[in-house]
Amino acid sequence: MEAAKHAIESIVKQEADEHFVIILSDANLERYGIPPKKLAKILTMNDDVNAYVIFIGSLGDQAQRCLFTLCVCLRSFIG
Repeated sequence: MEAAKHAIESIVKQEADEHFVIILSDANLERYGIPPKKLAKILTMNDDVNAYVIFIGSLGDQAQRCLFTLCVCLRSFIG
């Protein structure tokens, strides 16, 4: 979470036409005590940054549940 926030805050300091931050995660957010809504808030914290998360692994249906929550901001994918 802190790394994602830092990446978003840092990238806007660079001059560019567009800014992108891509986060890879195992989707086990519950296991780490991270509410999906908190991740969604970080992904959308700056309108000048296109921030996305790609879930590359999961325990059970955790990736699907995270995707449902993050769907609101349309910035999550399951790989």
